[in-house]
Amino acid sequence: VKYKIEGNSIGEKTEYSGDWGRTLCWVEVSEAKLPEGPQVKINEKVITKIEGEEQWIVKINLDDNTGTKLKNPMFPEIYKRIRGKDPKEFTKEFMTNAGAKLIGEKTVGAEKCKEWEIGKGAKTCLTEDLVRVESSLALENLSIKETAVDIKRNIPEPPDICSTGNAVITETEAKDKTDEEIKVE
Repeated sequence: VKYKIEGNSIGEKTEYSGDWGRTLCWVEVSEAKLPEGPQVKINEKVITKIEGEEQWIVKINLDDNTGTKLKNPMFPEIYKRIRGKDPKEFTKEFMTNAGAKLIGEKTVGAEKCKEWEIGKGAKTCLTEDLVRVESSLALENLSIKETAVDIKRNIPEPPDICSTGNAVITETEAKDKTDEEIKVE
C-alpha cells in the first residue's frame, strides 16, 4: 500500500503486510513541521515481525543506515489474546478494548471501509480484509492524514522492504527506550 501523507507532515509511506500482519514493514519519507519547532525530516524503514510468541521491531534511519532492534515487551500479553483467533475478530476486539468506536462506513478511493474513532482526534478506516486505507489525527494545532493512493493485494513481498540490507543494527532493550521510541503505529 502506498500512502500520501499530508497536513503538518508531508510525504509518502510504502507499507507491506504479510501473513495477516505477522510481518509489517514500511518506508516513510516525509517532512514534519510542528507549529512550535523546527522542521523534521523522516527517512526511515520499520520492520516488525512476529516469531513464535515474540515480536521484534527494527527501526532504520535510512540517512545514516543505522538502526535499532528490540523485542516488544508488551507482545506476550497481546499474543495470549490473539492466539487462535480470526484476524478480523481480533482486530474488532482489539479496537473496542482500546476504546475505539465504530462510527460508520465510507469509501476512500474505490475502497469501502469501516471508520473507527480512536480517542480524541484520531480516526482510522479499515477494509473488510483489514487494509488501512485512511488514518488521521487532528488536534488543536496538529493535523496529519495518511491516505492510501495505491493498494495491491496478494502480491509477493516487495524486494528489500522487509530487509535490513547492510544497515548497522544495534539490539537494545525496551527499558533503554522511551515510550515514544517503542511505539509502532
